[in-house]
Amino acid sequence: MKPFKTVDEQYSILSTRRLKIKDKNFFVDYINKNNYFNVMNGNENLLIPDRTSSKVYKTETFDDFVRLHQFDKEFSGEVLNILHNFETRLRTSISKHFSSVFCNKIEDTMQYTNKDKYKNLKAIYATTENYMLFHQQNGKVVKTFDEFDLFDNEFLNKLVGKHDFINEKVFRIDPKVMKYTPPKNCSRYRKDVNVVVPIWVAIETLSFGTLKFMCHYLPKVVIDRVLNDFNLVPNDRDMFLNTLDVINELRNKCAHFSLINLFLTSDRVGILPILITKLELKPINKERKKARIKGGRYIKISASVLNLFDTLKVLALYEDISSLKKPLKKVIYQNNRYFKKDTYDLNYRLLERRGNSEYKQWKELFIKSKCN
Repeated sequence: MKPFKTVDEQYSILSTRRLKIKDKNFFVDYINKNNYFNVMNGNENLLIPDRTSSKVYKTETFDDFVRLHQFDKEFSGEVLNILHNFETRLRTSISKHFSSVFCNKIEDTMQYTNKDKYKNLKAIYATTENYMLFHQQNGKVVKTFDEFDLFDNEFLNKLVGKHDFINEKVFRIDPKVMKYTPPKNCSRYRKDVNVVVPIWVAIETLSFGTLKFMCHYLPKVVIDRVLNDFNLVPNDRDMFLNTLDVINELRNKCAHFSLINLFLTSDRVGILPILITKLELKPINKERKKARIKGGRYIKISASVLNLFDTLKVLALYEDISSLKKPLKKVIYQNNRYFKKDTYDLNYRLLERRGNSEYKQWKELFIKSKCN
């Protein structure tokens, strides 16, 4: 653990390491407005001439760090826009098809909170433990079926109470027009049983993590239609659910404004062989801790960690990611123009860190996604 350093102290340290800083006032202002780790520590491995020895710079400047930091923010912001488009499509697809099957009458509006309308993975797999990736991320999905957010008896009360845009008067069935009795096993509003909130409204309040769980629980008649919306077939269900895990990892990184430059999926998230084969992914294989299985035995679980390039391949299954070409092309050009190359190629390091050192393959990825 390093002790706290003031900005002036950080400036002095960098100066002794021979980093060229043209304007101290600009340095102080930029660091005060941005996280020092994101600006400096997160990029230093790209700009240290000899990464096997001490942190001593040669031709590198603070402007190089700023350029990489600004590129990361721009690239991450565009990824977040693409993720938003995907998430909107997913919410729309789920609510549309669940409604058409189970909530197509006013009296059935709240059937999306009825656990009997879902696939009870706990009843099917909790004992056998043979659900896909059970001993990695999906054991919790199986075991917590009964505790799923939508099945909470207080779901509707919490939904109305926490969200001002859900007006009780707007989402109320007029008893003069229709007598409403809340269906069995469905959530009801304590203050007024005539208040019902349709799934296409409620689903906008769910976290992406909750959406993932919901997709696991969707009955075949619904999930098959959702898959079709994403140009997949019923046999692609497991692969689709696994891609949601990968996309969620990327989403969390971007949403928390972390450096996408350092992105890797968690070693807690397993990757199915079918997904690796389909997209020709090149995961970094790690060995995780032993996992306890049925009967008290332990097994070793190998983890497949994906870099940014492979993760964008997953996202490109569903979304056009060609808008990422512009910020990448821009930083490549700027580095070629402004970075004073001495012993290494900065652009090679930048692309390598993100998972593929070949700029040509990045361009091909953007072109393919546009054609999907």
